[in-house]
Parts: sequence; structure tokens; C-alpha cells
Amino acid sequence: ANNIPIGCDKLIYLPYLMGERTPHLDPDCRGVFFGLSAMHTKAHMSRAVLEGVSYSLCSCLDVLGEMGVTTSDMALCGGGAKSPLWRTILCDSFGVSVKTMESDEGPALGAAILAGCAAGVYSSVEEGCRIAVRDGEKLSPDATATAEYKKYYNIYKELYPALKEQYHALANI
Repeated sequence: ANNIPIGCDKLIYLPYLMGERTPHLDPDCRGVFFGLSAMHTKAHMSRAVLEGVSYSLCSCLDVLGEMGVTTSDMALCGGGAKSPLWRTILCDSFGVSVKTMESDEGPALGAAILAGCAAGVYSSVEEGCRIAVRDGEKLSPDATATAEYKKYYNIYKELYPALKEQYHALANI
């Protein structure tokens, strides 16, 4: 997947394997490889999955933007944050800086911070985060890559509305 170009040689993946919650709220939609041809390899499909999930997350960012929330950077933790390719795809597709966290166990660390607040170790969640959360590597987006992702993302956004009725028809068979 690392050797496949942005856009996967015109292959786009819709990651709706269990329906979709945001922004479509549609339990009937399903995963799709759009643009699949005989020239595409397993590597193309693997990268298309990563890009499709990032486009789905970009849709969530769009919802936040419509609510007036601006995003200047993001933090990643857990298993996916270990992949340099995944971090780069997210950073460039979002068009914002992305940092990893020193701790691979974000949910467990969050639970520990909340427990620390309840036990009086920290006076607030903010204090707990200031003390316990440490940033790792930080990536800045590549403007050229971000512009390239935007082309594919614009097509991605049009695919759900184009397939919506067919998803429902398939669900009703």
C-alpha cells in the first residue's frame, strides 16, 4: 500500500461495512470498491481501504465545520497510530497536523485519569491530562498531497447520495 499513489489509481472505497452513522445515519449502506479494474492489486485495495476510512473521518470533520468548529490539529493513539503510512494519509487527507501520543493505550490512560480525578489525585480532568498525557511524533500536512486527496474526497462524497436508493432496495430484498 505504501507504494501505491494517492487515489489508488482511481480506486475509491466506501467503508460502510456495518451501515453508517455519521453523517448519513443509514443502517442499509454497505461497503463498495468504486472504480475497481483488472489493473488493481491487493496493495491498491489495501490503500483504498485506508483512504476510504480517512474520507469517512473527513466527512465527520465536515459536520464539525458546519457547526463552526475548526480543527487545527489532531492526536492519534492506539494500534493504527503505529503505522507511518496511516498517519501520513490521515494528516494529508485532513489537511491538519497530526500527532501521536506517547501512550499506545489511550482509552486506558483516559480511564486512569478519570479514576485519578475521582480519587483526588488530580483536581480536574484538565490537570490529569496536563500531567499524564505526552505527545509523540508530530506530522504536518503536505499541501500538494492534501490537494490530491481533496479531488478523490469530492468524488467520495457524491457516491453515497448516488447509491442511497440502491442500498435501500438491496436491504429490502
